[in-house]
This record gives sequence, C-alpha cells and structure tokens, in this order.
Amino acid sequence: MSFQVSFIFGGISSEYDGSISSLTHIISSYLALAPTERPFSVKHLYHLSRDDGLVRTFPFHSTFTISEIQTYISDTSRPGRTLPDSFDGIRSCNEYIVNLLPGQFGEDGGVQTLAALFGLKGTFGDPQVASLVMNKYAMSSFVSSLFPTGTVKSPKTKLVKQSYSDKVIQIANSVEGPIVVKPNSLGSSLLTEVFESPSGVGSELCNIVDRILKYDSTALIQKFIPGDDYSCGCIVTSSRTTILPVVRIETERDFFGHAEKEDSKLSNKTIVDRDDVVSDRLKSATRLIASAVGIHSIGRFDFKVTSASEIYFLECNCIPGLSQDSIFTKMLLHEGMTVIDLILLMASHSYSFIRKPHLIE
Repeated sequence: MSFQVSFIFGGISSEYDGSISSLTHIISSYLALAPTERPFSVKHLYHLSRDDGLVRTFPFHSTFTISEIQTYISDTSRPGRTLPDSFDGIRSCNEYIVNLLPGQFGEDGGVQTLAALFGLKGTFGDPQVASLVMNKYAMSSFVSSLFPTGTVKSPKTKLVKQSYSDKVIQIANSVEGPIVVKPNSLGSSLLTEVFESPSGVGSELCNIVDRILKYDSTALIQKFIPGDDYSCGCIVTSSRTTILPVVRIETERDFFGHAEKEDSKLSNKTIVDRDDVVSDRLKSATRLIASAVGIHSIGRFDFKVTSASEIYFLECNCIPGLSQDSIFTKMLLHEGMTVIDLILLMASHSYSFIRKPHLIE
C-alpha cells in the first residue's frame, strides 16, 4: 500500500445521516476485500459531531468492524477538537482526506476554505466552486449562460428573501402554472414542495417559505417542469474527466422530492442505454458544465427532460451520496467500478486545490 486515506464524515447539516450511510458503505466494501487486495490503507476516521460540532478521531485498525462506527460516533464523552484545530493536526500527516460532509458548511465552501488555508490534500476542491454549486439560483444562471441557444434550459425561477416574505403569493403568481418551492442551498430536497397552483394554498405556501427562511437565506419559487428526472455523474482527475452512465428516475407524480429520496419504493431508477439520444445530450451537457464550473473529484448533475425532449438543468451536487443504494453508486457499478475503485482513482490521480497567493508584488 503506497498511500494512506482518511475520511471526514458526519457534519452539522440535515444530511448527516446520508454522510454516515456513505461512510458505512465505503468501509464495508473495504473490509470485504482481503487485506492483500486493499489498494490503500485507511488511517483515520474523523467524525464531526452534529451534537457539539467537535471532531473526534478514531484510528482504523486491522480488526475493525462496522459496529464500531456507531459506537464511536455515539460516544460524545471522548474529548473532541474544533474543526480548525483538527485540520491543523491533519496537515502534518501524510494522508489523503475524502470529504464526506454534505450540505451546509461541508459542501458550501466552508470546509473547503479551511482545507485550502491549511493546505490539506483531498477531495475538498475550490471553495468558490463549492459556494457556486451550492447556490441553486446562481448555478442555474451560470448554466444558462453556457447554453445561449437553449439546448439546455433552466426553469423560470424567482428568488424570495426575508424582506420579500410578505409578497410570496404575488411572486408565485408571476411564475404561473404548477410551481415548486424549495430552499436555495439545502440538499436532499428538504422543505421542497410542489403546488398545482398558488391559488387556494396561500397559507400553506407562505408557511413553507417561512420554514425555509429559518434555515436558508433565500427560498426559490420555480416553475414545475413535467417529465422524467435524470442524473449524470462525473469523475474528474488530473488527466481526464470521466462521464458516468445516465440514470433515469421515474416517479408517480413526476417529482423526485424528499419523500422519493427517502423511500426507494417511490421511484424507479434505471440506467439509460448508451446509444440513447437523450443520454448523449445529457452527457455532453454534463461534460461542458463540469469543465466550465471547475468540478473537483466528483459531481452529479440533475436534469428534467420533457416529453418533447427539452432538457432543463436543475442542480449540481459536488458531494453526492455514496451509500449502497445511492444514484452515484449505481452509476459507478454500471461503469464497472466500486466505491473503493473510485477512492483509489481520486487519491492516486486527483489533484489537490492549492490556494493562490493574494498579494501582487
């Protein structure tokens, strides 16, 4: 084994459980390999507790079992360190850090900024890219500028800030037709609802916006696009960008919301044929967007495709879930890769973001 890999997981966002599922699947896959077949060594597991926001480190050992993960993360009596103190200690170690902190702070540029300041090696990437990707409204505007001919569109979207909260109904009526209300920067479709029409649901609409604004600085009111949901992933290394197979997500209500993401029985996910015209267009769009925005390590792009084959960009996820039943894992398996293959590829062929000097001499 030529190098060591460590994982930081958990976090202080609502996507904490998804992070635990990703780590559990990765470690389970690693333990399933014979020691002689493991392509790298796991050094540390860094758990960022959602209870007190402290990082507790536990070493990986030769007799490690999956049950130990839950034991460790449940024990908050052990001393912890702040994230900056932990990163200060990590930088002296020769290890590659896989960032499994999704959602707010772990995926929005916060952790990426600290990693850049401390010069850590790993999957953190550029803080500015993470901030852009996490901002759905800004990211949609960015993607729209890449496709001026309308080959890839963005749904009509209105931004609702706290100061506009008394104009929610008026803003919703300006969008017309069925609408989707969602947070601008929360993941997993949390607090996301679809409404056939703003009329008759005014109080419910205002309530969901109020709830969103408790956790997010802005809410989005977006035109609902009927059709199937599609997702396309990519792996970015120092030498190439690999576009993964496209997954089509079919749901009973043509809406891949939080309930559908939590309950796999409410959606049907299938790999789209390589020769499919829509698949080719989505892969081309994914390659262009990933390159233009500067995706680091991995990313997953979500689209909506109408019955007339119109493509609408929805959002990008730069820390997609890696649990056993996740969409990204499904893409990997169809490509003939496991999560262990993915981590090996990232750690051995990726590049770490290096913060540029800001002083001009």
